[in-house]
Amino acid sequence: MTNFLKLFSIGLLLWLISVVPVRADFCRQVESQRICILDIKRSAKNYWQYQAMVSIDGIAQPSASYDCRDRLITDPDGNLSSFRSRKDGKIVCSLYRPRG
Repeated sequence: MTNFLKLFSIGLLLWLISVVPVRADFCRQVESQRICILDIKRSAKNYWQYQAMVSIDGIAQPSASYDCRDRLITDPDGNLSSFRSRKDGKIVCSLYRPRG
């Protein structure tokens, strides 16, 4: 009977661990703003480009395209911004490692 309880407990523990959703936002404090990456996907074609959704001070921003090589951000409307004018580009591209 004790072997059954041990196996049942281990099975239950494994099931509980696998069902719990994990939400681990990648956040950084930049100057006076808290910037978090909510969702990020790397381009399969161009490894230096990311599609990411970030939040700034808890306010979700529209998904944007981040070009870590040219240091440009393209918003959904097609407008370009440089990393100098927006602090979220540095956070997103901190995950980028140049090949070579």
